[in-house]
Amino acid sequence: MGEAAHVTRFRQTAPDPSIAKAVGRHHTFETAVADLVDNSLDAGASRVLVRFLETSGAVTGLQVIDDGCGMDSDQMDSAMEYALKRAYGQSDQGHFGLGLKAASLSQADTLNVYSRKFGTLASGRTIGAADPTLIGDLDRDHVAGVLEGIRVDFPLSNGTVVEWVGPRTFLSSHDQRDRSQWLDQRVTALRTHLGTVFHRHIASGRITINIDVFDAFYGESGIPRTVSALDPFGYHRLPNDRFPAELSFSVDGLTGVAEAHVWPAAQAGLPEFRLGGRPGGLAQGFYFYRNDRLLQMGGWNTLTVHRAELEYVRIAVDIEGPLERHVTINPEKAGLEIDADAKAALLDARVAPGGESLRAFLAAAEARRRESRKYEKRPVELVRPGRGMSAAMRTAFDESVEGANAHPIDIRWRIDATESPVHIDLENRTIWLNSTYRALITGVDGVDNEDAPLLKTMLVMLYSRYFEGSYLGSREKAELQAWDQLLTAAVREESARQEKELRNDDERG
Repeated sequence: MGEAAHVTRFRQTAPDPSIAKAVGRHHTFETAVADLVDNSLDAGASRVLVRFLETSGAVTGLQVIDDGCGMDSDQMDSAMEYALKRAYGQSDQGHFGLGLKAASLSQADTLNVYSRKFGTLASGRTIGAADPTLIGDLDRDHVAGVLEGIRVDFPLSNGTVVEWVGPRTFLSSHDQRDRSQWLDQRVTALRTHLGTVFHRHIASGRITINIDVFDAFYGESGIPRTVSALDPFGYHRLPNDRFPAELSFSVDGLTGVAEAHVWPAAQAGLPEFRLGGRPGGLAQGFYFYRNDRLLQMGGWNTLTVHRAELEYVRIAVDIEGPLERHVTINPEKAGLEIDADAKAALLDARVAPGGESLRAFLAAAEARRRESRKYEKRPVELVRPGRGMSAAMRTAFDESVEGANAHPIDIRWRIDATESPVHIDLENRTIWLNSTYRALITGVDGVDNEDAPLLKTMLVMLYSRYFEGSYLGSREKAELQAWDQLLTAAVREESARQEKELRNDDERG
């Protein structure tokens, strides 16, 4: 007999505050803001403004302002309660009923929400990260005043303002240069993330997203920066190219369709390929969409492994119809899992025309990449790196430069009694780095033999030609001496700067 036979009653209970506080811990700043934009889309907004609030040069808060339908008092209560999940429509972006709260309180101490719905009085609520199940009603006059005081370039007769107070993930430095750099980095990263996640909505004109900075002292905002669509499949189609191709699969007796792409190698420099400025090969794999919202940017979901040969392969999959019940979306909407049935269906998917399998398609993509690289001109010749570089970096060298006709160079760490940070050992074909400066150079005093890839790459670029022959003339020896003097001066300068910063920190403490 099952355990259900012994149950006398069921009771629906509100979550304990400690459980509510645990939700959303895996949010990044960018995924948290994207979750708020989801709410704006569900509210029918056509305009969304993400506003950084600045006070005396410090970013002290954030607002997401939209012109959606707004909420009345009852809807506001439902939106703020962890124990309630509203009924979502088939086209809604909402999924768990947690986004507004979990996303906001993962980033800030307090969440304030102000909203006005046509035909109703403005209403507002507040909750805090310390006790997220304790909801505070905001005075209606105060809420109306906040909404009236919002300065935006679109009508706000109805809509919602989500406000983060006491952000925990924002920069705490008092240095104005650090503040400016941090803010610029955050805006750039946010534009990239939102532009990618919502690229279909933006490109279709369904929504316009802007980002600005509002100075509380002057009561003015800077020039808004528009979030442009960043389509991971936004390459220029080539004539007579067989891709993109339809990829059909069957699950639960129903047929689903995906779209298989092989990005043209000649267009690998486009920002749509290098999402966020990263190497495009890192974003190979599946791109899962739900209601035109991108939920996963690349990754193979264990159907195959990430490898350089597949760097140009991207497959767009819309989660709908037969696939929907086989997918588990993570709460941050930044990745998902597919079950065994869906994996089997995708592995057995067929590419049209021709009906080749997914495995055959991937093999064809690898062959196409090899063929394209045969004719790719590499104007730079370097000696290849050996030990001290990761396999990924050695592959990057193979793909980016011609290998010189010489044995590889190792880049290793060792303790050196001299002040020189670098020693060139031609006999043993090694660039030795002085371990005395390891923490200064890498930021950590570790034992990873493949650390500092940026530094090691620059050293290979600088010293490669000295390892191409077996003899150094007087000019080459003089050059090596000059490089040694410059690098030694640089570590002295960096060491002095860090010591000064430590003294300043001690004085401020």
